[in-house]
Amino acid sequence: QSARVLALRTPIRFFQRERELPVAFREGLTETIIYLRRDRFGEPIYHRLVTNNNSMSATMASSQRYMKLFVYLPVALHPQPKRALLISYGVGSTAKALTDTASVETIDVVDTSPDILEMSRIVFSDPEEHPLDDPRVNVHVEDGRFFLQTTDRLFDLITGEPPPPDLAGVVSLYTREYFDLMRNRLAEGGIVTYWLPAHSLSEQGGKAIIRAFCEVFTDCSLWGGAGLDWILM
Repeated sequence: QSARVLALRTPIRFFQRERELPVAFREGLTETIIYLRRDRFGEPIYHRLVTNNNSMSATMASSQRYMKLFVYLPVALHPQPKRALLISYGVGSTAKALTDTASVETIDVVDTSPDILEMSRIVFSDPEEHPLDDPRVNVHVEDGRFFLQTTDRLFDLITGEPPPPDLAGVVSLYTREYFDLMRNRLAEGGIVTYWLPAHSLSEQGGKAIIRAFCEVFTDCSLWGGAGLDWILM
């Protein structure tokens, strides 16, 4: 136990902001997961998810703003989205926005990590609030590309926020070929939203992703989410 604490000290200190406390740790098959939490007046005000020494996601107000806009923007424009697909789960903010949308009848959630999915109960301690407990949700523990290539379902809304493309093995989720897979699973009149982490990209890299997206979706637009967390739609 003491050796584990010593091994975690460096990554925790690197990402830990003022008064953030480590509350959970797990060594999974594909990643090492640390959850940090900040409290105020004895109650948690946000959680931070750190995987493999990367601050991956969080539930502070600014983060929830852009993560939920992945759903709220297309829902505002689509007459009645019924079938939704979420690729990459994170802390569950986007999934919660989907389960809070009454018109959505089925929600498919795809993520490569069962540990990420299971540990999100730290964020949603009330089972009635946990999006994965919603009866409309179907969970698929597999690669998003594989799911898009093998499913025959069409979706009114497809959204995705994988890790930033500069991380190992992730860049293929920001390519023209991947966006083409998403387009092929889109129902008539359907909408795709996708995370563009401008803070993690060079100007050239950001433009390359935007061009790839807009070559596939000719009716494309770029939206401000929160700070340099942008949204392609």
